[in-house]
Amino acid sequence: MKALDTITAAVVVADFKRSRHIETDETADDALLEGLLAAAQAVVETGTNRPLTARSVEITFRAVGGLRWWFPCAPVDAVTKIEWQDGSTWVGLPLADVALEQGDDEPQLVFASGFWSSVSDGAAMRVTAEVGADEVPQPLREAIILIAGDWYEAGINPDKDKREMVSFGSRILMRQSRYSRPVEWAAA
Repeated sequence: MKALDTITAAVVVADFKRSRHIETDETADDALLEGLLAAAQAVVETGTNRPLTARSVEITFRAVGGLRWWFPCAPVDAVTKIEWQDGSTWVGLPLADVALEQGDDEPQLVFASGFWSSVSDGAAMRVTAEVGADEVPQPLREAIILIAGDWYEAGINPDKDKREMVSFGSRILMRQSRYSRPVEWAAA
């Protein structure tokens, strides 16, 4: 899954400072805190399969001819484009022949009967979709703050130290919100 636009911060520096009782007019570490919060957000999003802020993404997968395909993340608000690869060319497919169902909980594309007649079995498929929450769930905001706070106190720089040191409490918060698709493809 590739983000097609800038990812908005789920927790801003001012909110982090308030949660840690750091003076908001003290700005010496703001760039470091932005980096820590962005890295912590990436850890939480990867750990939960939940984009926390709205964005456009592109997802590539292989066609197997099923009538239902589950997204690898939730929530999904809309599908804006679907294509398949014919040799080296991407060919657009009609959006009228697909429907997004259960976008908030268990997002899946349902393909119309006959949809696959023009697509080679095993062909690369590409879906462009709008994903992410309108509002960041509070437990996941807390997980970001906990992770970034731990890293800040430990002196970890997200640009230099690529360790994903995550506390037990943060792992629990992420596990409670983790999205896991039930299947990838289904016949009906």
